[in-house]
Amino acid sequence: MIKIYVNPYDSKPLYRQIVGEIKNIIASGELKEGEKLPTVRELALSLSVNPNTVARAYRELEREGFIETFTGKGTFVSRKVSAKVSGKLEQLIRAVIIESRRNGITIENLCKKIKERSEEL
Repeated sequence: MIKIYVNPYDSKPLYRQIVGEIKNIIASGELKEGEKLPTVRELALSLSVNPNTVARAYRELEREGFIETFTGKGTFVSRKVSAKVSGKLEQLIRAVIIESRRNGITIENLCKKIKERSEEL
């Protein structure tokens, strides 16, 4: 079972926390295209939240194209998700490069900072 953490004391709604956690897990490669997610009931039980909260998160993820639900089979990571993640990553890279140039940071220094941070994770 995937490890998802939610904080009931956070001002962010629980369903949005679940959406963010699942997106992060997909982006990290821990969940791959076509891989099955826990049922709504299983995830609700493991997180100690109402099943409606998980169902809402799953609907949001499906609407955004990250997951697909097949009646009688379950919920799976979308087969189109890598293109979606790649597109988002490209946007982030572009934004980082633009911001770096604005602040006079060379590409070499930017790469060095990224390498340093990646080693910390």
